[in-house]
Parts: sequence; C-alpha cells; structure tokens
Amino acid sequence: MSDVAQPANVDHHAPRKPLTKGARSVFWIMFSISLLNYLDRYVFNGSVNIISQELNFDLSQTGLVSSAFLIVYTLCAMPVGYWADKVKRKNVVALCVAVWSIATALTALATNFTTLFLARMLLGVGEAGYFPAGTALLSDYYSRSQRSRTMSSWSTAQLFGILIGLGIGGVVAGLFFGGWRLAFVFTGIPGLALAYLVWRVREPRRNEADEEEMALQAGRSEILPEPPQPSPALTEPTTEKAQDWRTSLLQGTQDLWKCCSVLMRIRTLVVLIIMQIFAFFVLGVNTNFLSIYLQQKDTFHFSSGLAGIYSGGIIVIAGIGGTLIGGYASDILNRRHAGARVLVCGIGFLLCIPAYFFAILADSVPLFTVFFIITAFLLTIYTGPSTAAMQDVVPARLRSTALALSLLIGHLLGDAFAPTLVGILATNFDPTGGQHYRQSMAGHELGAALLYTCIPALILAGLVGVLGAKWMGRDIQAALDTDEQDRLATAQA
Repeated sequence: MSDVAQPANVDHHAPRKPLTKGARSVFWIMFSISLLNYLDRYVFNGSVNIISQELNFDLSQTGLVSSAFLIVYTLCAMPVGYWADKVKRKNVVALCVAVWSIATALTALATNFTTLFLARMLLGVGEAGYFPAGTALLSDYYSRSQRSRTMSSWSTAQLFGILIGLGIGGVVAGLFFGGWRLAFVFTGIPGLALAYLVWRVREPRRNEADEEEMALQAGRSEILPEPPQPSPALTEPTTEKAQDWRTSLLQGTQDLWKCCSVLMRIRTLVVLIIMQIFAFFVLGVNTNFLSIYLQQKDTFHFSSGLAGIYSGGIIVIAGIGGTLIGGYASDILNRRHAGARVLVCGIGFLLCIPAYFFAILADSVPLFTVFFIITAFLLTIYTGPSTAAMQDVVPARLRSTALALSLLIGHLLGDAFAPTLVGILATNFDPTGGQHYRQSMAGHELGAALLYTCIPALILAGLVGVLGAKWMGRDIQAALDTDEQDRLATAQA
C-alpha cells in the first residue's frame, strides 16, 4: 500500500508551507492557547500535595477533585463539539478560553473540599469545547499531507504548559501557607487576552486547506471562495424557533445522535477511541500523582517546588522528542502504509511497558530519571499521529463532533474516574487506613496502585493500535469521497 493514505491527485512532494492564508499566525495563537490550557490545568497538579495538607485531604479525596474536572470536561465536550460543527469555531474557542481562565482565577477562593471541587468542575466546562473546536479549526488551515506534523508541533505546547504549570504550582505553593492561591490568580488572567486574539482570526472554510492543495497539484488556479457565513438557523433563531425551543432542542438532539451513529461506523475512529481510553487512563493517573509520589519520604522526598520542576522538566524534554518524532515518523511511514499513524501509536505503547515498570520499581533518583525519560518519550509518541488520524478518517463537516465524541468516551471510560480509583486503591493498600499519606509515607502504596492499573492499560492500548491499523486506508478513502460529495452539493446549491 503505497499512497492509500494520501488525498487523490496529491503527490508525496506536497509543499511544506501552509497554503491557507494566515495559517502560521493562527497556529501560534492556538499554540499559546494550548500552552495556557495545560498550564491552568496542571497548576493544581503541581500544588496538590500542599493543598491536600492545608485542606486536610487524603489520597481518595485528592483523586475525587481531579475527577471533578475530568467528568465535567467529558460531559460538556460532546454538545460543545457538536455546536462547533454548526457555527464559527473561532468563536467557540474564544468563549471556552474566557470561561476556563475565569474558573482558574476563582480556584484561589476555595476554602474546603466542596468549594475546590466546584471550582474544578467550572474549569472543566471551559476547557471542554476548546479542543474539539480548536483541532477542527487548525485542521482546515493545514492539509492532510502536513497534518500529523502540524498536530505534533501544536501538541508540544501541552508539554510546555505542563512544565510551567507543575513548576509554578509546586514552587509558589511551597513558599508560604496559602501560597498556592496566588498561582491560580496569575495563571488565569492571560487567557482573556488570548480569547480576544482567537476571536479576531479568520474562520476558514471547512476542508479549505485540502481543497487548495488538490487544486494546486492539479494545476488549477481558480480562486477558492471565502467561507460562507453560517445560516441564520444556526446562529440567531427565528421568532418561530424561539417560540418553540423544545422542538429545536429535540431536533438538535436527534441530529447529534445521527452524527454519532455515522461516526461510530468508522472502524478506525473506534480503534482510536478504544486506544485513547487506555492512554488517557495511564496519562491521567500519572500526571495527577507523579508530584505526590516524588514527595513521599519512602520514595525520593522531594520538596514541592523540586517535584514540580523535576517532573515538568522531564516531561517536556522527553515529551517534545516523543511528540515530534511520532508525528514525523508517522507522516513518513504514511507514504507506504495507510495505517501508519495508528500503528505508530500502538508500537509506542507496547515499548513503554518495560520502561514504566522499571521506573516505578527504581530506588534511586538517577535510575528513576532514566526510565522516566524513556517512559515519557514513548507515552507521547501517540499524541500527534492519533489526532491527525482522527481528522483523516472523518468527513470535514464532522471533525469537531468526532473529537468531542472521542473525548467523551475516552475520558469517561479512561481517566475521568482513574484518579479516584488509584487513590482509593492506594489508600486500601495502606495498612494504617490513610495515615501514611498524612505522614508523607505513602510512596510504596501509590507505586503499587500505579503498577497494578497502568501496566494492563498499556498492554491493551498497544495491542488495539497494532491490530486496528489495517482499516485506516479504506476509511480515509471513504472520508475523501464524502468530502467530494459535500463539495459538489455545495457548488450546485
């Protein structure tokens, strides 16, 4: 299979520069938003050990607070993603960025478990719609031949956000009692400026970059029209619809259900979602508990600041390498094997298993560091290829909905309850019923809980990716055929 994964009439030497006007500036705005997204999210992870001590949480409550964000994030992603396929995606991104920025700042006011739980839920509402809408927006600025590399480069922003979030959260929280509150205030404010910037960008036509590239390769020079404005039915309801909002809501629910039914018949999408469930589980519990694990006296007894900087730094160094190599390798292999993007993900997870096992069992900082770097490198290989693969096999008009559906299922079955599960498991492993954590001596129990849950998840993610790569070529062709039918129908209309 040599070229199955490429769009029709596009050769292997497609131009490296983006064709769509303004692509580079939009990329950097979205890069900054993605960085801030993960910074705001991981400030909590960097300071969670100090917050737990000040507010008197145990490991199970710490897991519950993390799950509060993920559950709301998961449930809101689907309707907001569907909405993004009907309106201007840049406006959805701008609104979501503004909401999560305000929620981050409000977290500083939390005084107990309940108020912190509610603040993290509000953060989940804001972040839910950004990723589906933002991914679909960026996908229409870059064609299929560049998409995996673009998504991988964009994904590195997440790693920088994790580094800064863990570092700021850990360092500021350790400065003085209640210091963690300042971290949430100052990391929430910049989002409002980025919300304005993305609101000002140009909304591309659906599938614009792919159409431009195919036109260029075919030697055509016609000027593609500007994207049409959304119809009034999708933006400003008429008087009749405003009077019968229940009918509109029912119709929207039925349309959403039909879209989901269509998407779940795409076998590669199902493979990616199943793989993502297990990947989210592993990534979710490790990013939530890594800082805590490093600070326990029976492991490495790091300070709060050192744990945040150390874990964030290694995640960035190894993660950038894994993310970029995964994207470039899958783009290169994609020229010869249609399922390369899914296959690369599966192989990365399988190779990660021994590295993760030896990292948790390591009893010295140098040994842990070596295996932790290898683990972070292999875990992040899947990021760009899986996102690009999902956009490749789904028709352009359903890309935001597809991302939202994958987030809904992936988070709900993957990491939404994972921190709670691991926290409860670690507490049950503690013969003192949770006192080890209050004495910062819960490293062994937490490590055991991570091994018992994450190793099986990595095995399943890897096998699903390797075995499920075979369907991608046919699914890409089906998506291309659907896009062409949609283009012709729009032209005739």
